[in-house]
Amino acid sequence: MLLEIAEIEVRAGAEESFAEAMHRSGLSDLAACEGVVSVRFGRGVENPSKFTFNVVWTSMEAHEAARGLDAFGRFRAAFGDMGVGGAMSHYVMDEAIPGASA
Repeated sequence: MLLEIAEIEVRAGAEESFAEAMHRSGLSDLAACEGVVSVRFGRGVENPSKFTFNVVWTSMEAHEAARGLDAFGRFRAAFGDMGVGGAMSHYVMDEAIPGASA
């Protein structure tokens, strides 16, 4: 399994529009990509202009292949011109620990 942690900063004043676009269709488009196991989405507390996507993929290969999918294109299109920066990291994950909550 692969964990992708992406942080997106949106331009000032676009925060609500970005969150709405993600909840309207962006998150479901991302989740529909082959290879996606789960998607979590959050908004910064200290900086409400920052959002995070925590996506578990079956593999890095699946993640890379997803970039060519229509659903991933629709996910990216939902950003429009609202993104002004961000960072992305990937982690190879161990198996879940039985009894641990997510």
